[in-house]
Amino acid sequence: MKTNFDKKKALGVFAQYGFRKTSVGDVASAVGLSRQSLYKKFGSKEELFQTIIEEYSEEVGLQALDILEDKTSDSKSRILRALDTIIGQHVDLMRNSVHGAELVQMGEQVMSAVGKGIMPQVMLKIADVILETHENRSKEQAEDDAFILYTLAKGLSLTVSNYTEYKSGITRATNRLLD
Repeated sequence: MKTNFDKKKALGVFAQYGFRKTSVGDVASAVGLSRQSLYKKFGSKEELFQTIIEEYSEEVGLQALDILEDKTSDSKSRILRALDTIIGQHVDLMRNSVHGAELVQMGEQVMSAVGKGIMPQVMLKIADVILETHENRSKEQAEDDAFILYTLAKGLSLTVSNYTEYKSGITRATNRLLD
């Protein structure tokens, strides 16, 4: 059931009010649709939220894969841009909202319930990009490095106070791990 509206705007509404206090009408207003059309398509706020999370995660995952495939930039830059796409660009939304952590936790639950989705593919592609310039690493070592970077990026997103701190931390870690 593909949505045809800006999922990031919809997630912003959930982050602003929290899941319980967000109404389908709030989401509808933010994305320029009627409340009735959203209820007709999704049936409930829970299904609306789940669909938004699933589709948005897939969209940013595919964007990250495209970035990692683009060999016009060096490997570190591609990895940093991919991590920024799936994690970094959401730091300010999470940190500037009282409900950001709740949204992330619920999103993680949704993604766990529906399977791993596209993120394992992103991590494997990060490992492939690492191998492009680090021939001395085994595939397993590159996969470990990708896992470390992904996990670190997620951890930073939850502990830093803003995007600038996230960017500085993930850049330092990437430079340290991949130099």
